[in-house]
Amino acid sequence: MNPFQIDNSDFQFLLDSIGETVTIDNVEQKAIINNAKIGDYEDKYIYTLDSIQRGNLIVYNEKNYLIVSDVTEGKIYNKALMRKCTHTITIMIQEGSQVLVGVTPWGEEIWETVDPVYEDFPCIVEQQKVVIDGGAIRTADTEILITLQDNENTRKVKVNDVYNIAGYQYKVTHINYTKSGLLILKC
Repeated sequence: MNPFQIDNSDFQFLLDSIGETVTIDNVEQKAIINNAKIGDYEDKYIYTLDSIQRGNLIVYNEKNYLIVSDVTEGKIYNKALMRKCTHTITIMIQEGSQVLVGVTPWGEEIWETVDPVYEDFPCIVEQQKVVIDGGAIRTADTEILITLQDNENTRKVKVNDVYNIAGYQYKVTHINYTKSGLLILKC
């Protein structure tokens, strides 16, 4: 036995014994889920042997979670903080268009309208608590932050897009790309 070789059989035993099946980006995997400290959000820690990263969408107990922290890559397992998604946001992933489908016997073109394609994406919505504006502190009751997974479809969100969250219309004023794996929309 090599004393410098990492043996993850003990953690694999824990996964087999108390681990739960979760879906990580549409792939079922085993993980141990543990409650984080009590706070304003439903946060949980995820421990797994599989590769995870910030922005992964986790389905656990039929609820959606996003990994919001960096991943601690230990010698035996990977650990990250995941937060429950509070809403979904509907994003147009393909614009509607006119498609030429044929020509009449008289030479007139026949066009068909293809409807735009929309898809729902789980997201975390939180109210922006405090903004420092010109040395004065003001609360921004009408501004929210929407955090969602960064992928090809969510990158179609643009500044000035309007989204319905909890029955209210919010306009995107800024998109933050600084946290890898996540898009943070200021509305």
